[in-house]
Amino acid sequence: MYWILFLVMGSLVTFAFVKWEGWQKNKKMESAFAGRPPISATEFYERFFLVQGVSQEVILGVRQVLEEQLGADLSRLVATDDFSKNIGFFFEFDSMADVAIVCALEKKFSIKISDEEATTAHTIQDIVDLISRKVKVRA
Repeated sequence: MYWILFLVMGSLVTFAFVKWEGWQKNKKMESAFAGRPPISATEFYERFFLVQGVSQEVILGVRQVLEEQLGADLSRLVATDDFSKNIGFFFEFDSMADVAIVCALEKKFSIKISDEEATTAHTIQDIVDLISRKVKVRA
């Protein structure tokens, strides 16, 4: 009988923790993206990368991978957002998110990213530049 009570209490604690973690993540996202209007993936490409000659496929793919791996709406992301600074909080909620992002990018674009390349790509711009360069070499 006690095991049922223990199981129910454990489930409630887990549920509360997951809800609290989601609330914390949303709070940090609101702080990091404060004052920014959401933009579509196409607008993101046009606003930050079109003049650089980076393919739209790369931009849309990078943003998609980041949204999937971070479990977040990144419609307010800008090219200068930095995983070592203003958006580093994502790794507080999932310490393996950086590894998952690298693996997902490698799979999506059929490329290999070295550890050194991964650790030096801090901003969205850095990531896009890295992927764009790798895709061009592959072609």
